[in-house]
Amino acid sequence: MLPTNETLITTREAIEEQLDKRMDEIEREKYWDWQPTDDESGKNSSPFSCSFQMFGQLHPVPSNIKMSELIEYERELEFPQGVSTISPPPLLLSSEMFSPNCWFLLSSSKQPGIKIEKYYSKAVTYAGIASVIAVIQIFSLIHQMEHTPTPSSVSNVSYWTIAMQAVMDGYQCLLYLTTGVVIENVFIPFATTAFFTFVLVSIFGMRYLLVVWRIQRPESIRPSTPPTPTPELGNDNRSPDTENLLPVANVRRPNTNEESNSQHAVLLLGLFLFYQSVTRSAFVQNIIVSTLGFVFYSFWVPQIVRNVFRGCRHPLSHRYIFVMSITRLMVPLYFYGCPKNLIGHETTSWVWLLVAYVALQVCILLLQDAFGPRFFVPSKYLPQTYNYHPILSTNDEEMLQDGEENADTKSNLQPRDCAICMLPIDTSNNKHTGLNVLSRTNYMMTPCHHMFHTECLERVSFLKKKNRKN
Repeated sequence: MLPTNETLITTREAIEEQLDKRMDEIEREKYWDWQPTDDESGKNSSPFSCSFQMFGQLHPVPSNIKMSELIEYERELEFPQGVSTISPPPLLLSSEMFSPNCWFLLSSSKQPGIKIEKYYSKAVTYAGIASVIAVIQIFSLIHQMEHTPTPSSVSNVSYWTIAMQAVMDGYQCLLYLTTGVVIENVFIPFATTAFFTFVLVSIFGMRYLLVVWRIQRPESIRPSTPPTPTPELGNDNRSPDTENLLPVANVRRPNTNEESNSQHAVLLLGLFLFYQSVTRSAFVQNIIVSTLGFVFYSFWVPQIVRNVFRGCRHPLSHRYIFVMSITRLMVPLYFYGCPKNLIGHETTSWVWLLVAYVALQVCILLLQDAFGPRFFVPSKYLPQTYNYHPILSTNDEEMLQDGEENADTKSNLQPRDCAICMLPIDTSNNKHTGLNVLSRTNYMMTPCHHMFHTECLERVSFLKKKNRKN
């Protein structure tokens, strides 16, 4: 408190005079015109620097926790023996960072933290779950390989669908291995996860990818037939070894080195973009990660497109579709949807858009299996093909009992029997437009007008292809 009003006015004027002088000094300094330059000596070329002093205080443990219980908890973290301990108390820190020369203050209050032993335990748990996911994916891929045992069934599988998943697994293997090498305390669990992921991508994934590529490679090769040689008259001196040889088309054999080089180029390009995103701003990181995520999680799109072009159904096992979709969504859901994830990444609701995008692809694949691979394509853009699920007329002569063709007695209509299992085929939903689409998927009629259950005919076709291979 100042004694009089005149003293207060005089003091205020003196303080304002000192502040004005200080502001003039700051404005005359060269701080604001500074530009970074290359310094050959390696020293900092900045004309000024802000030094900070940090003051921090850990909040005390709640009063209901005894010191002996806390010591036992600390001992269990350092040397785990499976002993049941108390729930860990919250680790809260309040701090202030003050710069005396820059007059700058940063403060935080009750920021949660985690002990390093607890963090390592959390990392080991994540590595264990990732290893289990990799093993599940291995068995799912083996099931898909058994689902396509013949070259005709493998030709319906999209090469790029398998390749995109293999590239994703390769990136995860490198990340797990790098994490284990950098952080020594979690080397064994992360090296184990990298091993299972390596087995998935190198032994099973690349093997299946190579089989698909070898079978589908002739689709892009056009053989060039050489001109037929004109025989010379009067020349009978022909070699006995080449007398009965037939002219062979000049077909270029596929080169596996070209495909391997292209895969390595894609892998290196992805690594370059990933490491570039690490050194850039947060905005650039979000753009690169979002683009790569959208591209890699479109792995079912090539299969949908191939189904449309080839008109094939059931190229992929339903178990393979569901297992791969769910397991591959666990990684982005953990890092972008869990608030207490391993790297402390900020959660975002955009990850659910990625889940909906993958679910949409799965729904289209299932609808293609149920209603045909081209059910969503307008009929005017489709080629003329035979329809194995035609609309049955109520006057079909083979659906009448005892060959009677009386249209007035609808009670005499009997369903036709399947030529394989000899059981009746249900076609009773012909009156309803909505149910007619579903009932047509239960039967198939061949060009010779024999009717079968869809499941029976597909099973017999699959067994014939399998026996032909053996």
